[in-house]
Amino acid sequence: MAPATDQVNTILDDIVAWVETGTAPEAITANVREANTELPDNWAKDRSRPLCPFPQVATYNGSGDIELAESFSCVASE
Repeated sequence: MAPATDQVNTILDDIVAWVETGTAPEAITANVREANTELPDNWAKDRSRPLCPFPQVATYNGSGDIELAESFSCVASE
């Protein structure tokens, strides 16, 4: 199994907002579980990534902290 950002805290809020307002989330942020003992040594304990709607993928913007979801955008995969 590959290491991953393996926790999503806001998914229920995002889905409720989608149902109530009709606006789908652009992305949902996934984080590393605090108890995850399988992280590679070069990963930050607070790493996060956006989960993008298919067929988009999370792509690093080229600046900002590479460990944080805010430094990524959802873009169409090639």
